Amino acid sequence: MHTAYAVFRGMCLSGALLVAACAQSHARSLAPTGKVVLPEDADLTTTHFHDASITYHVFQAGSANTPEREVAQSSDTTRLTSYKGVPAMLLIQGSTTRGRVFIDSALVRRDGLSPIWEIQHSGAHSIRIDYSGTRVRRSDSAPDTALRRVEHTYDVPVFHFNELNQLIRSVPLRAGYYAILPLYSEGDDALEMDTVRVEGRDSKGVWNVRFADKVIIGHYGIDGSTREMVRYEVERHVAGPHFYMKLEP
Repeated sequence: MHTAYAVFRGMCLSGALLVAACAQSHARSLAPTGKVVLPEDADLTTTHFHDASITYHVFQAGSANTPEREVAQSSDTTRLTSYKGVPAMLLIQGSTTRGRVFIDSALVRRDGLSPIWEIQHSGAHSIRIDYSGTRVRRSDSAPDTALRRVEHTYDVPVFHFNELNQLIRSVPLRAGYYAILPLYSEGDDALEMDTVRVEGRDSKGVWNVRFADKVIIGHYGIDGSTREMVRYEVERHVAGPHFYMKLEP
């Protein structure tokens, strides 16, 4: 579920969901240390994915002076398919905030979550991104603006942010597991090296998984039997609003 993270990060950064363009540049002077998990890494378990569609709502937590309020509605759909004869997944995510509609479609290999292509629409702005290991090729189009094309070649193969929740649901569920995820950020048009840590399991069998970049910390609850995401909250490293999601029944 891309939008659970992207919505929250956009809100934390700007106070409004812009998703495809909201993230600020987060250059890292000091990269985290630890194992780097790459596409097709043996650590990733993906057999649990199936055709599914969910809807959820994003809330800003209340305080002593303000009530909680809903800030976005989002949906995520997974469809099992194939690509050149190998298992693949089509990930379709959408959200609406203050009347602004965002839709992202992405094709990834099911085994190892290696990204293949991605298409985004945010208002009148559209993006096409093609992934090939370490190479990312991107085209941006918007009204009254010349088509912008860029290409990057990184030192390592990359995932993209819009498959972040699939990654979180696929890492080893064992206390103390820690790794670095090389994530291409669609909003920044840049590579981030962010961290994931499995903190432990509660009495209901739900694993607490912590994801962090330079701006926010996400707290996931992953069901130990189904690997479904049952809760998600986010906070900033510094003081700021707190957001969480509510799944529809």
